[in-house]
Amino acid sequence: MDYLEYLNEDQHARQRPARRILLDRSDPLNQFDEITFRDRFRMHKENALEIITLLEPRLSSLSQRGRPVSNQLQVLITLRFLACGIFHRETGDLCGVSEPTVCRIVHKVCSAICELRSLYIKFPDAAGQANYKVQFYEYGHFPGVIGCIDGCHVPIKCPSTPDAEEYRNRKNCFSINVQGVCTPNLEFSNIVARWKGATHDSRIFLNSSLCAQFESGQHSGLLLGDSGYGQSNYLFTPHLNPTTAEQQRYNRAHIRTRGMIERMFGVWKTRFQCLRNTIRFKPRRCCKVIIATAVLHNYLKQHGCPDLPMEDQDDADVPMVAEAANDQRGLAHRAAFTVQHFSI
Repeated sequence: MDYLEYLNEDQHARQRPARRILLDRSDPLNQFDEITFRDRFRMHKENALEIITLLEPRLSSLSQRGRPVSNQLQVLITLRFLACGIFHRETGDLCGVSEPTVCRIVHKVCSAICELRSLYIKFPDAAGQANYKVQFYEYGHFPGVIGCIDGCHVPIKCPSTPDAEEYRNRKNCFSINVQGVCTPNLEFSNIVARWKGATHDSRIFLNSSLCAQFESGQHSGLLLGDSGYGQSNYLFTPHLNPTTAEQQRYNRAHIRTRGMIERMFGVWKTRFQCLRNTIRFKPRRCCKVIIATAVLHNYLKQHGCPDLPMEDQDDADVPMVAEAANDQRGLAHRAAFTVQHFSI
């Protein structure tokens, strides 16, 4: 009898402890009604479900221990952060996960979204460029335009690296200087998000693959930029001191048409508030967040998600004089173009 009791006690000692029963994580899709969900995630539930379906093949649970975070919740956590730019602790409290887990999820899901970049951010082909010329002309009466280009600063925390001061922009804030090119539908046709805040817009463009494509004659059309860019035979800037009626008409059409890039940046930043707040990641991760929001911006535009009411925009950047001298052939080309298209 004593022996049997000994065996029972030994078996009991070797039994695994009872598994903890964890509370169900919050499910924002079921927790919020449509209006509340749109207010918190800056999109409709239908759009969020489509994005979840799109990303699910690229995601897997962070861990198989305990109760792993579902793919759906990983995407919703990331969308919540991108929409509001709130601290990870607050996002974790909303969805029932820890702050470090939120950080890992946001990085992972943003990386998955960035993999879709080539599908949703494309520079138009020949047929698309012809269509864009018509649409841009209908909007601003500037002929031959296939895109408007500008820089946009996204604030980040001060990097803890020796080159931190190179991220400080003219407004004395730390940022990533993002180059964007817009379509007539206020979508990104090109984006570069890897340059430090102190970098000049012109330098970013001159070192971009898009510039190389225009230089090699791959595109047939014009880009419109502000006076911070150098005038060339394909990138047109305004006349700094218009003296003739033709130059004044040119400038008015240029301002109307190029205003689309400012509108696109405003729509983009209104939907993804993390771009207005300070992104508190390392610069490399900040760049991934920026690209991910651009991909989502185009995806939502292409799938009919209505734009949100525009909020107060950031103070407009005052264009700087281009680093490099204007191309003399470009200036001559602009002069001839002005006379040809803007004379009565």
